[in-house]
Formats: sequence, structure tokens, C-alpha cells
Amino acid sequence: MRRNSSVELLRLVSMLMVVGYHYVYVGGGGWLARQPMSIAKFVYQFVYMGGGWVANFMFFAMSVWFLMDREHTLTSSLRRVWILERQLLFWSITLLAVTLALHHEGVYVGDGLAMTAVRSVFPLSTNLWWYASAYALFLVLLPFLNDGLRRLSKRRHGQLAAVCLVVWGVGGLVPHVEFGLTDASVFVFIYWYVLISYYRWHMRELDVRSCWALIGAGIVIELVYLLAANAIFMATGRMAGMQMFIFDHWRLPSMMIGAGIMLLALRRRFHSVFVNVLAASAFGVYLIHFYPPIFRCWTTYLPLPKIFGSAHPIISGALVILMVFTVCLMLDLLRQGLFRITVDRHRGAWFDRLAAAVRGRRVRRRTAPEGGAVDSTE
Repeated sequence: MRRNSSVELLRLVSMLMVVGYHYVYVGGGGWLARQPMSIAKFVYQFVYMGGGWVANFMFFAMSVWFLMDREHTLTSSLRRVWILERQLLFWSITLLAVTLALHHEGVYVGDGLAMTAVRSVFPLSTNLWWYASAYALFLVLLPFLNDGLRRLSKRRHGQLAAVCLVVWGVGGLVPHVEFGLTDASVFVFIYWYVLISYYRWHMRELDVRSCWALIGAGIVIELVYLLAANAIFMATGRMAGMQMFIFDHWRLPSMMIGAGIMLLALRRRFHSVFVNVLAASAFGVYLIHFYPPIFRCWTTYLPLPKIFGSAHPIISGALVILMVFTVCLMLDLLRQGLFRITVDRHRGAWFDRLAAAVRGRRVRRRTAPEGGAVDSTE
């Protein structure tokens, strides 16, 4: 089945928004929050930073949307994790080598290289990239989660979704009310999957007006929080961090905006090989720019305070974000080409052989006579 390039284009835009979020929020959000209110500050916070978790929600929702009506087994999920792991290992090892070279030349002066090396060899289990680790674990849990939700009636699934929305959606709008969902982890994806699957399986499709209403409501809520937090800081000089609260993690307004945009994209169908090829490297942009030493390097040499203090801060900030995104995209396109002529010629073939061998061992064990000797080849 041909990919809908409207969705693939949104995948690219989502990753551009993630780069902007990381640059502002992680790279200097605390410093920015202490600056006087201005148009430039508003654009950096509301546009560059504000799109991060909107993009995270859309990226996840687009990934699982087309998985919801398929049959899932543990083997099929592990196969997806295997394929994901190849890309992670390629970039973790490659970027580790780049980091060591930069450290030797004095360009990268960070410490903890030994631990970085360990994490780079085991990127999934050490949470080198939180999104990749959480998504891989989600894939492992997906067959069981999907079966469980399918067995629920529409009413019971709706009750579960409502409880999740009240506890983590409405409750999450109150500072320090978290109910255990405190970190970017697999539980965030499970929470989102409960909501998305209920809409996909049981609700009537939202029309265009409703989608825009969802987007508008989410934007208004974020605006109110941002302006109120800035006003409090300007009046008291305190609670600067509250300016970032509404844009952090799994806040409901970000989900509303992301859901509305994604549903609009699903309505528009077109096909472009060029867009689809670019979108296949969107995840690589995340892996490259957010590899810890690489992220530290480019945010050190392109520091947010310096860019924000330039003559044209809005344009300068946009150029930095676009430049980092473009360079990382081009690098992963090279990786994609390399994979196409090597490991992707028979995609997942090694895993299929391993799975077949494991199945063969199980069959031989089940069919062996009781008390009989076990084949030495096992």
C-alpha cells in the first residue's frame, strides 16, 4: 500500500518542531524564561518551543494509527524492534566515533565518555534516546495491550479513556498534579494509545470544523498559560519556570493540537516519492541532533543567548533550527542509501532466520518422546 505523503510530510514537519523544542527548552529554556517579555521571546517560547510535544504526539499517533487494525504477535513486534535497533546502533556507534574524534581535537570537552560509550553500545536498554527506548518497549507490549483493549466493550473502553483524560489530561493542567505520570516513558505511549484507539475504533470521524476547533482550543489554553506565567514573572520576579509548564511532557493542549492537525492530514491524500524518501529519515534527525555529546556541541557553538541577542533573533533562531534539521536530514539520507544497498536488501532476514530457528527448537522439544534424549545440536 502506498504511503499517504500528506502524513509523511507531517512527519517531517513534526521532527522540525522537535528540533526547535530541544534547542529552546533543553538548550536554554530557563535562561529565556528570565528575559523580559518581547515579541522575540514570545515566538521562541510559543512557536519554537511550544511545538515540541505537539510533534511528539503526532509522531507517535502517526506511527500507531496504521498498526491499530493489524494482527500483532510478540514475534512481529520484536521484528519491528530489531529493525529499529539497526538504525539506533548505526547512529550510536557512528556518533560515538565522531565524539571521540571531536574530543581528541578539543572540539568536544565534555566528560563521561566511558559511560557514553557503554550507552552507545546498548542504546535501547540504557535509554540513550528516551523516545526510541519507550517506543521499542511499547512495541513489545503492543500485542497484549491491543488484545486487552479489543476485548473491552465500547462502554468500558470509553470509561478507561475518560478516566485517563481526567487524571492525566485535566489533572495535568494543575502544576505538581502528576499522578505518577512524571517522565517521558512508555506509560505516556500507553496513555496515548488508549485514547487514540478509542477514537479509531469507536468514535465517529471528526469533521474539518471540529478538527480546527480542537486545534484552536489547544492554542488558546497554551496562550493563557504562557501569558499568565510571563505576567506573574514580570510582577514578582519569581516562578520563571512556570512559563515552560504548559509545553512540557504530555500536556492536554499539546495533544489536542496534535490530534487536530493529524486528523486533517489524514483527510488529504497525495503521493510523492520525494516526500516519502525524506520522511523515512525524519527519525534519523532525532537520533543525530539529540545524541547527548552532539547536542551539547551544537548548542554550545550556537548558544541560545547569543542567537536570541542577535540583531534579528526571530530569523536567526529559525535559521539555526532549520540548519540543524537539514544537516541531520541529509546525513540520515546517506544512511538510508547505505542501508538500501546493504541490510535493507533483505530487510529483517536475520531476525526471520533467528525466529525460525527458535520455532524449530520448540517444535523439536514438543515432539521429542517423553524422557528421550535431546538432540545435541540444540
